[in-house]
Amino acid sequence: MACPVTVYRPTASNDARRIVFYLHGGGLVYGERDDLPSPYVRAITDAGSTLVCADYPLAPETALPDIVDALYETWRTEVAGPIERGECIDYLLFGRSAGAYLALLLAHEIRLRDQDLPQPAGIMSFYGYYNLGEPWVSEPASAYLALPEVSLGEVERIVERGGAPTSGPKALRYALYVYARQHEGAWLALMGLDGTTPERSIASWSLSADDLAALPPLFIAASTGDEDVPYRVSKQLSRQAAHARMKSAYYLPHDFDRDVTNPAGMEAYQAAIAWMDALNTR
Repeated sequence: MACPVTVYRPTASNDARRIVFYLHGGGLVYGERDDLPSPYVRAITDAGSTLVCADYPLAPETALPDIVDALYETWRTEVAGPIERGECIDYLLFGRSAGAYLALLLAHEIRLRDQDLPQPAGIMSFYGYYNLGEPWVSEPASAYLALPEVSLGEVERIVERGGAPTSGPKALRYALYVYARQHEGAWLALMGLDGTTPERSIASWSLSADDLAALPPLFIAASTGDEDVPYRVSKQLSRQAAHARMKSAYYLPHDFDRDVTNPAGMEAYQAAIAWMDALNTR
């Protein structure tokens, strides 16, 4: 199942030679494809890239293995297709938070499924993660324990409508993420990783050191004040990848680029675009 996308064409020309395939954050349980602030959209398209922003099925209505399958099909249609037809030369994967996790997974899946498929020139990971087996994923997070408790009953009422949504009211679905981060193992359970089959195991959806070393070049951005995904996760990713550049923000929250009035956000995007342009000379 291919997912809905929004396509932003380059500002100066319709003859883009590169696609940036963007995946939103939201802990896999909420969020939508059009969440990237407009100054960053303009920065990417002004640099001459086509920006393709994709939705994907959300958990818990859709389990993580099926989310990745849907994203793969969307990538085949929206990215691999234009490259195979000669409309573009190359592409990058870009994600924020859970979207960065999915971007890393997708690069791994593309390489595993068929190395003759167009491989990404690079990946931009903004405060992402890669290993669901780390304690911070399953343990309650202090930042969310400080919020009013969300019960399993509330979660069941949110998802009882059925179907496989790719977006939804943030004010409603955000409660799913709060629940996931307040209760031991709840986030993994919402992803459908119950360990009943190898495909539903945590290990199957975590990237090993060898997996990380095989990834294309990475640009990593994260803040030292991240209260959601520990800053050390991005540092570990930068150390284990074969080719990585890291841009740090200091003492800012998890999604530090959400505040477009703070120059730290645009500084990270300008650094990412400069890194992306330099890939042509590698």
